[in-house]
Amino acid sequence: MDKQRLWLQTGFFLALVWAGVAAVMWWTEDAVFTPEKTLALMNEAPWYENPRLSVRVRGEHLDKVIASVSKLDFSQRESMREDGAETVERFMTSLTDDEKNEYVARVIEQTFVAVMRGIDKLPAEERRRITGAIQRDMKKREQKSPEMQMLVDQSPAEFEKTLLKDAGTFFKQAPLSMKLDMAPLLEGMQARMLMLRR
Repeated sequence: MDKQRLWLQTGFFLALVWAGVAAVMWWTEDAVFTPEKTLALMNEAPWYENPRLSVRVRGEHLDKVIASVSKLDFSQRESMREDGAETVERFMTSLTDDEKNEYVARVIEQTFVAVMRGIDKLPAEERRRITGAIQRDMKKREQKSPEMQMLVDQSPAEFEKTLLKDAGTFFKQAPLSMKLDMAPLLEGMQARMLMLRR
């Protein structure tokens, strides 16, 4: 009898634990960001169905997308771009220039500032290694703009100088389309620096 009671109590306790886990997962589901959820948000842009939406409503949805992208780590962002290339392309194309500028300022520019601060703090040898790796990575990718191709085609020393000395000016003056193209490159740079610190 005592053994049966013990099994019942254990079963009841385990059921409570699993119920608690399920409740926490349900409660925090909106706070967990994944590439799939971010792509779903992009896919659900309300202006696809109603192009006459107000700027406020569009802005609210864009805020959700930006928050979701910002919470993804570098590998998740890369996976989002690779697995959902058409969704990302469709979403970015559907944005107005003001909305694209907002996206660049809150996602890409933040990464750019973090990367430049990080590179500045590196010893010369590590900086050379990172900029060399960045240039090699860039050469593997097809560049969408002639300016980016010119940057990639520089000698390693010129590339490093451009990246470190002129990057701020270059980024500020770059066309919007180029800033959007730079996102994967900047995220890759930041990921490399984080790996070096470990």
